[in-house]
Amino acid sequence: MTLIIHPEVKKLKEQLSLLIFEYDNLTNHICPDIEMRYVLEFGIYEYRLYELELEIDKLKRKIQLIQIEINHGNEIDLEKINQKLDEEFEEYEKQIQAQIDEINFLKENGAEKLSPEDSKKLKKLYRMLIKKLHPDLHPNQTFFELNLFYRAVTCFENGDLKGLESVAKLLPDEDADEVSEIEKLKELVREFEERIFKLKDDYPYNKKDLLEDSDACNEYISMLLELIDDRKEDVKNLENRINKLIENV
Repeated sequence: MTLIIHPEVKKLKEQLSLLIFEYDNLTNHICPDIEMRYVLEFGIYEYRLYELELEIDKLKRKIQLIQIEINHGNEIDLEKINQKLDEEFEEYEKQIQAQIDEINFLKENGAEKLSPEDSKKLKKLYRMLIKKLHPDLHPNQTFFELNLFYRAVTCFENGDLKGLESVAKLLPDEDADEVSEIEKLKELVREFEERIFKLKDDYPYNKKDLLEDSDACNEYISMLLELIDDRKEDVKNLENRINKLIENV
């Protein structure tokens, strides 16, 4: 006996499958690609700026430590002070190193991408598999079908078209009709709409417009370069202040 599917259920499932695909595509492909482009475009400038700001913080702290020794009438042990600074700023230094490692990795490796044709095939096939296998659309699916779904997600995340095609070949021959759950489907639609909104409102997706505007990119780079020059001047002034402190002891 064939179950009659309520028209609204069919409509909601179609809407939900599109939202799930959009969310997965944003999470696994679009946002990582935007982040890679952003890091390659601006990362080296932001890294240099952060490095200088960290140096400024260290120099300010160094002045404090020197002044403490002067106030107590102690001999200034720069080696000991520098060692203390290294300990205090160790975690920040690691963050800077991680940032430059990421930039270098992306410069050397880039990102392996499918051809436009294969990318289109990947997305089309994944949309079909979502409709057939996603647990939110098929709450009564078998363990085998659930396992196929997780394999499909992994293949999509990795851009593995051949793997996704192999999952499609393993689909059951017959599709079981689902029990109508209109309210649950509506709730899931709202949930994925909210997830997508948050993704698009946050980094890295919120840098998409900037990356697509060459004039804005150039302006941002110019601003970063100006800030870098300002921070370099701050570093020089702080170093001069330290030298004067030591000379006057």
